[in-house]
Amino acid sequence: MRVAVSLAALILLGGCSSEGDFSERTHNDVWFQAPNNDVDILWVVDNSSSMGDEQATLAFGFSSFVGQLEQSGTDFHMGVISTSFDYANPDRATLIGDPPFLTEDDDYLNEFVERAQLGIDGEDKEKGLEAAAWALSPAMTTSGPNAGFLRASAQLLIVFVSDEEDCSDEGALEGLPAEECYRQQEKLIPPSEYVQAFRSLKEENDRVQVGAIVGVENARCDDAYPGSRYIYAAAKTGGFVGDICQNDWSEMLSTLGLTATGIRSAFQTTYKAKTETIEVIVNGDVVEANELTGWTYDENTWFLTFAESVVPARDAEISMSYTIAAGGGSAPEGSTAE
Repeated sequence: MRVAVSLAALILLGGCSSEGDFSERTHNDVWFQAPNNDVDILWVVDNSSSMGDEQATLAFGFSSFVGQLEQSGTDFHMGVISTSFDYANPDRATLIGDPPFLTEDDDYLNEFVERAQLGIDGEDKEKGLEAAAWALSPAMTTSGPNAGFLRASAQLLIVFVSDEEDCSDEGALEGLPAEECYRQQEKLIPPSEYVQAFRSLKEENDRVQVGAIVGVENARCDDAYPGSRYIYAAAKTGGFVGDICQNDWSEMLSTLGLTATGIRSAFQTTYKAKTETIEVIVNGDVVEANELTGWTYDENTWFLTFAESVVPARDAEISMSYTIAAGGGSAPEGSTAE
């Protein structure tokens, strides 16, 4: 038995970096940008009493978002739901408007502006993650009211816009005041379960991204609470996080629009990498580490992120070789690693 274990260990450590050193292994990850420009985009907008100004700011800045789609010729489906998820309402998580989702053949700019300003009479327990999961579930998209929104060939982008923390509890706090969303967070469904549910909709995990315009730590306004559960979902899918307290969202929405084109700027490694050992090659050309003109690597989330000026083009091949860091043998919770 000891001999068998030793042989297995030697096989696993076959990529050691130097003779007699079995503590380091090397690995090479390869990714490809989306081969097509099909993207399904679900906006989940908070419609509670404090969101009037934020809805107006989203509507005002939307042209920056859609401008990226127009420039890239993206073939999109775009739908809007609210964070309200009243179990007694049979229409919960139904896409808003007629038609239920917008395409490039519609008057999408004006239609989205109208749909995004969906009012402030919604539930004070904002259940954005739960609402999105139900809106995208087979029960809603196969033969239900949201049928036709999801396409097998398309990337999926889910964008949450809220000034409150997510309170997706699947009924655990039913009948209790909204303050219990903060006091009894242990009763909320872990956001990792929703990330897994979103990813289950696609054969390839990395075809799903979450974006969030939410309250962040050290926010510049007093009426926004950190949306840590939405931020978690965005971080685990390499998505964009923006500060809802900003007065002008044009720049944020432009960045988010680039994400919506199906061109990813962030890729999660299979193992935790030693940053100083990383070599990145895109379509045969070496890309150097640089925050403004190259790439950065986050050893906490294991994401390789390209600067906006060097984001790999559609259908590009991205290769990253690296030495695996100590303790980096399994991916973080909710990662894209197979």
